[in-house]
Amino acid sequence: MVRLASGDTKYDMTKRYVQGAVAALLVIAALFAWYRQNVGKLPANQSPKEFRVIDKLEADGVPDLVFTKLDGGEVRLGELRGKIVILNFWASWCNPCVEEFPSMLKLVEAMKGEVIVVAVSTDDERKDIDTFTRAMGLPKPGFVVVWDEKKEAMKTFGVEKVPESFLISKEGKLIRKVLGIENWSSTSAIDYN
Repeated sequence: MVRLASGDTKYDMTKRYVQGAVAALLVIAALFAWYRQNVGKLPANQSPKEFRVIDKLEADGVPDLVFTKLDGGEVRLGELRGKIVILNFWASWCNPCVEEFPSMLKLVEAMKGEVIVVAVSTDDERKDIDTFTRAMGLPKPGFVVVWDEKKEAMKTFGVEKVPESFLISKEGKLIRKVLGIENWSSTSAIDYN
């Protein structure tokens, strides 16, 4: 037999590798058995907080929040029943939000009063919102801009990033949540509404 520098033979080294492989397989088999037994109890199978929020909005409907419009008036989600509402969370510094706005304006115009957009600004400063709305030619009928200055509506709806939109049925229940940009004036979006 050939002796290695440590005094082990090739046979001894091979034997150790085989023993290590068998031990690893036993550990893997034990972990797999434990996983199969506990899979229903693991936190990974529980819905994250935002999924629970969505489930509640679908089942119970959206909360009757009251927003202050930029002109000082109020808009109450409950008063918009009978219309399809797009509750859109956005910010003036958000390029995808800026890109998405014109398609929402086109959708409101195409739907002739059947769809209302409540655009909830998450900006930190009012002057940024005012500059943006002037550039977009707002206000317009069916398109309401509000400011979530204290980020309370964001918390209620579990919004973490913008743009994020909630499509709300005429009955006030969540139909769909849209993460990121959407072409609201596409044929499929208009047909969906």
